[in-house]
Amino acid sequence: MRSSTVWLRSPSFDVSLQVGALIAIAPAILLYASLGVTRASTLLPLASLVTIPFIHVFGSFFFAFSKERNESASSPARLGVQWAAWAAAVLMLQAFAPRALATLALLYGGWHILRQNFGFLRELAGRAGLGADRTLRRLDLVACAAPAVALWLFISARGPWRFLTADVHHLAVPNWLLALAFAAVPATVVLRERWLAGRSASSSAALLLLAGNSVALLAPALFIHDLLLIYTLSASYHGFQYLGYLVTRERERSGADRPTAVLLPLGTAILYSMFALFAALALVGWLFSPAAAEQTLLVAWYVIVPFHYFVDGRIWRRRPARVLSNTIEAR
Repeated sequence: MRSSTVWLRSPSFDVSLQVGALIAIAPAILLYASLGVTRASTLLPLASLVTIPFIHVFGSFFFAFSKERNESASSPARLGVQWAAWAAAVLMLQAFAPRALATLALLYGGWHILRQNFGFLRELAGRAGLGADRTLRRLDLVACAAPAVALWLFISARGPWRFLTADVHHLAVPNWLLALAFAAVPATVVLRERWLAGRSASSSAALLLLAGNSVALLAPALFIHDLLLIYTLSASYHGFQYLGYLVTRERERSGADRPTAVLLPLGTAILYSMFALFAALALVGWLFSPAAAEQTLLVAWYVIVPFHYFVDGRIWRRRPARVLSNTIEAR
């Protein structure tokens, strides 16, 4: 099969996966870049943007903690135990090393975004008959990692920063290294394409994914000087893609004639989870103080969102003894 004919689902689905996510975050980027954080937040509050990543996180948990949907070796029970361990670690780190926790969350977030797109590329390679090619796997990983490395170095060079309530560790980055990192973004894509040239046709779907990966990781940082907003918009771009993929997976899993009706459990789970989160914050604010509610949201964010990165790295793995044709090979 020629790779130029291979898509994740269809040309329209693959394009909408990128364009839809870009349209979703573009207004916020334009607003905050042109007006600044203070003025823009009066029109589009930052708090409303911070809640967006929770939506796709709860969608991920819906698959992870469903016995009929989670076909990985990491059972819901095992994930529950690991989540409890992570929650305990968050409480300790927040109390004794908040700077390390903030830095870890930022690095892990960029890693998670690049790994999602790497998983998509692996699915494309498998459909094109190149899934077992180790060289292509390495080239895919390097091409996905290049924008993340550029982002981390760019953020470090523009520091110091604060993320949520903690300072972030950063290193002095020379300009030549930063320039080299940005040059590596297109260079790794070109290298991948040149390697494919003698073996298979160029894949439009793969180029779309690599372009979207670069936009998700770099676009907010290039136009906005607020680390929480940069992180939130990058996570939102990734999140809209992820939700689109979850919707498709749910429809394919059910095989029902009514494609909209089968999404009711997913939508209901997300809605109830968001309601429970906001109700808990409101209750804490009412019983104690607004400051206590803010601290609760901070801890909840660290307990929920970074653990979602780990969950996604587990639930889309293939079982050793079986082949799932539509499964993302996430790690």
